[in-house]
Amino acid sequence: MNALSVSTLVSYLKRKLDADDRLTRVEVTGEISNYHRHSSGHLYFTLKDEYSQISCAMFRSYTTTLRFEPKNGDKVLVVGNVSLFEKSGQLQLYVSRMEADGLGMLYQRYEALKKKLLEEGYFDASHKKEQPFIYPERIAVFVGENSAAMSDIKRGFRRRWPLTEVDYYPVLVQGIEAPEDIIENLLIADEKGYDAIILARGGGSFEDLFCFNDEGLVKTIYSLKTFLVSGIGHEQDFTLADFVADLRAATPTAAVELITPDIDDVLEDIETYEDTLASLMEEKIMEQKDSLKKLLSSKTFLQPLSIIESRELTFDYLLERLKGTSSVFREAEKKIDLSLSSMDHSLKISLERFFHLLQEKELRIHTAEEKKRIWWNTELRRYSTLIKAYSAENVLKRGFSLIYKDGKIILSKKDLSVQDEIEVRMKDGAVKAEVKEV
Repeated sequence: MNALSVSTLVSYLKRKLDADDRLTRVEVTGEISNYHRHSSGHLYFTLKDEYSQISCAMFRSYTTTLRFEPKNGDKVLVVGNVSLFEKSGQLQLYVSRMEADGLGMLYQRYEALKKKLLEEGYFDASHKKEQPFIYPERIAVFVGENSAAMSDIKRGFRRRWPLTEVDYYPVLVQGIEAPEDIIENLLIADEKGYDAIILARGGGSFEDLFCFNDEGLVKTIYSLKTFLVSGIGHEQDFTLADFVADLRAATPTAAVELITPDIDDVLEDIETYEDTLASLMEEKIMEQKDSLKKLLSSKTFLQPLSIIESRELTFDYLLERLKGTSSVFREAEKKIDLSLSSMDHSLKISLERFFHLLQEKELRIHTAEEKKRIWWNTELRRYSTLIKAYSAENVLKRGFSLIYKDGKIILSKKDLSVQDEIEVRMKDGAVKAEVKEV
């Protein structure tokens, strides 16, 4: 048996089809998709129902009989003959007449289900979940395996937010088995604690996207605990899954952009915060330096012993005054004792009473003296503690050094010149140095 060429086989099939009387004039109903009017005036489109499709062509000479302008989604009745287009080997329905037959069957089903679900509240905005994150950590992506949409989504994550852990769930995104496959995997992913789920598919005809208009799929999306973003088809395509989703994106790539920050923007923000923090820290350090300079230049810091000595002198003076007052009463007591023997009984009684009053007075004075002494001791210890805390010795113990020239402390570099001899005092001693550079 000799092998046939492709053109010989296609020509043979075309002759068979053209010779079949049942195919020379057929009436077919279906829904228009992929409609295109060529510059030549010919019409090209696909005629579909829920399960099959066939390519159609209507030449310009026949289009003059049309009483309406066809468009995608129209349900039509066409008359024509079936043949093969030899160059592509494609089965083709050549249409000679076309009449409108109302809205397409699929579109009618779509509108009826959309109305039903809308009335039942499945599309209510109040049920939609708020985006629960700013920087997503784990995302599940439902998309066709090895599809252009999957590639677009992967590029989107790499470009915008590569820190996200992304799990891909390859699912059917076309055909009557697609809704069940998507539902089964959605329920599995919903239990895994993802930050979000992306349900995506690239562009296609109304029929191609029809699996996303499934009632069971809509109700499953409605019941999910996980935030779901739809990115199905192109911007002009709307499916029932888009209406029930928590967030709808125009395309799969847009779905990634809606739920991820741009890493370049985040890095820019971090640099801004870093600069602001550094500026605030520098400002705080300068404030502390100014406070230290003021403290170093004050007499309180440089002469703590003078404060202590002043307080001690005041205390000694007040203590002597109290002691002098007590001695007056003790001298009076001695004189009274010498005179008691020569006084009569009544005068003696009066003097005893007076002496008793003097004793009470002396007791009060002693009590007041003791309280005053305790108060001054407390004040003295408080001032001593404060002054010692700010003394040069304690400052040196904390790691600071004091610089002296000619016995005077240096507070500014303006007080120094090259070749000046200085003394640097530290906590454990001092060193002599010479200024090399200012």
